[in-house]
Amino acid sequence: MMRLKDTLKSNFAKSVVMISSSTIIAQVLNAAFSPIITRIYSPEEYGLLTVYSSVLGLIAVIATLKYEWGIPIAKDKNEAINVMALSFFILTLFSLAVLVTFLLAGKWILNLLNAEALSKYTYLIPIGVFFAGLYNIVLYWGYRNKDFKSISRTKLSQSIVGNGTTIGLGLIGVGPIGLIIGQILKQCAGIYTLSKSIRNGDERSKKILEKGKLLENAKRYKNFAIFSTPAQLLNTAGTQLPVFFITSLYGSQVLGLYGLANSVVNLPMVLVGQAVGDVFYGEVASIGRDNPKRVKELSKKLLKRLIMVGLVPLLALLFFGPFLFSFVFGSGWYEAGVYAKAIAFLVFSRLIFTPISRIYSVFERQKEDFFLDLFRVILVVVSFMTAQVFRLSSYVAISLYSAAMSIVYLVTYLVAQKILDQEIKKKEEAETKTDKITV
Repeated sequence: MMRLKDTLKSNFAKSVVMISSSTIIAQVLNAAFSPIITRIYSPEEYGLLTVYSSVLGLIAVIATLKYEWGIPIAKDKNEAINVMALSFFILTLFSLAVLVTFLLAGKWILNLLNAEALSKYTYLIPIGVFFAGLYNIVLYWGYRNKDFKSISRTKLSQSIVGNGTTIGLGLIGVGPIGLIIGQILKQCAGIYTLSKSIRNGDERSKKILEKGKLLENAKRYKNFAIFSTPAQLLNTAGTQLPVFFITSLYGSQVLGLYGLANSVVNLPMVLVGQAVGDVFYGEVASIGRDNPKRVKELSKKLLKRLIMVGLVPLLALLFFGPFLFSFVFGSGWYEAGVYAKAIAFLVFSRLIFTPISRIYSVFERQKEDFFLDLFRVILVVVSFMTAQVFRLSSYVAISLYSAAMSIVYLVTYLVAQKILDQEIKKKEEAETKTDKITV
């Protein structure tokens, strides 16, 4: 049996390097484009993009009822193709429903979310939902095939297309819609590349698709719809609700400053955490149930290495955040550096704990994931309600939110480790029974 060390040296390590390298290059490009973008668009306009991204995030996360999560763990290719088709069918119906809903009650929904500024751009919401969902579907197909080379290419294309569009539209003076369109194109760039293997086997895939199989898989993976969908909605709400609270309590300018700080400070998470998490998920989806002990060993090694990686940006932000933001993005963005200090520990916790927590999907522990996400939302609401009642400054409010979320990420990791211990015990008991029967 291949040892963990050998695996790290071969498949896993190589895949992490491949994804990380492309992601690093993409984020370097994002960082290079950001000073240009912040000099074209104002904090208020950036605040509008932040609101749009939050509204889109809340809706898009449930657009497929999370059936695409079943693609990597399907028992064979035929089942995976049918699960993918089911996901696309649900996405199409959902996007049309979003379009009709916003046509009929768009103003009321945006008022409820304190997102009235988006009233001129509601037609872009269902478009964004569809392409975000479509990208996720083909992305999980890539995870199943361990097509990390294509996934790597999408990281670069997303950065170039999204930032290029944003700058180009900004230079001709279209206003904040340039930021939104750039965001949409950044999300959907890479769909063509990731869907190549599907398109190449188009005729064979059509023969595999069956109505009965779609219904069978809808039932087989129903826990993703029943538990993972609301859990992911709560998870996203925990991330996006601060945007609505901030714009309601402190205004669009503070939101714009926070939005830039949040996107920049999350770079370590995007650079390393997401890449490691993607590869970890791809590997564990195929070996998890057969060898949970190996997964636990790998998770411990990852935690140690991620802590070492995350310490450098954490310390840099704590000591030099405001200066760095003012120097890179212009004097008007100094306060963004102050907010960056406030959320530094949150992002550090997300970096080191989130990749390993992907095992909730692999072992289909949706119930635990759901209650953890509910816990997250409760803490977010409590944090900002406390800020409102005691009239705390925006900096103190965001710091309080950051501390609460750091606790959530720690608890999520500890529960994930407990799940691995349970799976290891199950595996050992099953092997013991098999040995007794053999004897």
